[in-house]
Amino acid sequence: MSGWNLFLVVDAEPVEVSRDAAPDTRVVLLGQRRMLALPDNGYQLLLAWAAGPRRVVRTPVPVHPDQDLVDTFVNSYLVDAGVPPRPRGFAWYLDLPDGLEPADVWRAVDDGAAQGMPVDLLRVREAVERGVRALFRNV
Repeated sequence: MSGWNLFLVVDAEPVEVSRDAAPDTRVVLLGQRRMLALPDNGYQLLLAWAAGPRRVVRTPVPVHPDQDLVDTFVNSYLVDAGVPPRPRGFAWYLDLPDGLEPADVWRAVDDGAAQGMPVDLLRVREAVERGVRALFRNV
């Protein structure tokens, strides 16, 4: 893949369909697509990169007052994982096919590392890519 510019920009308001307000379990509808909202952090956007533009879209959002700080943390994580920095000013959404729940996604991309241990971002990326392939194998 050559860059984040391949990810479709959707000019639509997401419609909340989840009952859980936790940031990593928000499910929305964008048009007729059921999507998992991906918070603006390195791990979640590593998932967006691994899933690719066929399964991830973005919508324009206002820039946060602390966006420079957010960009520094998110983009340094992505670069350390071998992914280019993501553009600012977007919310990101992963396709969530029928029968798939947010917990299924997070279970599939878990790298199995113990809490509190040093993080090897290349290993994390490999686990995320492996999980994405397994999740969307038949989709």
